[in-house]
Amino acid sequence: MKNYLEIFLIIFLCSFNIEDLFAKEKKNRLVLGGGIYNFMENGEKRCTSSHSDGTCFTEESVAKSSVLYQFEYQSGKNFLKIFKPKIGFLGTSENAFYGYGGVSVDFFFGNCKCFILTPSFAAGWYVDGDEIKMYNRIEFMSGGDISYRFRNDVRVGVGIYHISNAGLGKENPGSESIIFKYQIPF
Repeated sequence: MKNYLEIFLIIFLCSFNIEDLFAKEKKNRLVLGGGIYNFMENGEKRCTSSHSDGTCFTEESVAKSSVLYQFEYQSGKNFLKIFKPKIGFLGTSENAFYGYGGVSVDFFFGNCKCFILTPSFAAGWYVDGDEIKMYNRIEFMSGGDISYRFRNDVRVGVGIYHISNAGLGKENPGSESIIFKYQIPF
């Protein structure tokens, strides 16, 4: 199944004029976002009732979902013609914090060039909160946004991201976030 998805993606991207896909915008952006952190409720579980032999009968997740807020600055300057640097901060209602820096790429679709797919990657410093424990201070964030660009260059969209320590910690539970974003050019 994975091979079919990769083949479909390659054919899909090759069907476009490459120059039309990549960003030509040179505007800096301030991104404000809010959403759900750890919406898949990854992380530790604890036994709430056990059998007489010590095996667990029912488990309950210790890692719950929480409210997420995000602030991000995206530079309008490209390097290697397609990559845009970004720095940001996200926090949760359960006192987890993550400061990061990374890169993103804008792919424009439609005749209006108003539908934008923006995959990104970042690395940063993570502080555990009262929810999921990530087992390392250095964490990596990968994912992307799907957004709509209005005539005044304001973008509204949604992003889905995965934060993980990439095996640097003794455990690697990872966390998924869904973020609704409002992007302001300046």
